[in-house]
Amino acid sequence: MNEVLDSPDDLRVLESALVTVVKRVIGKPLQGVPGAHQVERAGYLTLVRLEACGETRLSDLAAALELDLSTVSRQVRVLTDLDLVARRPDPDDGRASRLDLTEAGRSELAVLRRERHRLLGRALDGWTAEDRRRLIALLDRLAADLGGSPDAACRVAALAVPARAAHV
Repeated sequence: MNEVLDSPDDLRVLESALVTVVKRVIGKPLQGVPGAHQVERAGYLTLVRLEACGETRLSDLAAALELDLSTVSRQVRVLTDLDLVARRPDPDDGRASRLDLTEAGRSELAVLRRERHRLLGRALDGWTAEDRRRLIALLDRLAADLGGSPDAACRVAALAVPARAAHV
């Protein structure tokens, strides 16, 4: 242990709080949101990551999401069927395709994000500005300590594309 987490109970409380926050904010589809599909948590995370990464290959998206390729493939199929994600031929590799958000996908993500931000805003309404800033800083630090920025995975994946094309 370390001096901050004095017991396994501290870790259980922290884990429980983090799970509760994730479940409440992104854990289930937002019901009754005008103009929104019933996108599951995995779909929302896929839309968020595609927005951050931009047009990308399925394998690079799976790496950025830190998920199995077959899992991401199933999720992308659902989002493609909803016309939220487009699949285009990869100009560097005729066997592969590239994925990107459609305009409908960008709109959907904006609606879902706005609703989640509204939910967070209501929860933090009674907090002081200093408490909100401290929460953001501490969560950002925790995310970095747990493995860095997810956007870094997009940058690594993007750098790998020209190297792959050279081997084709």
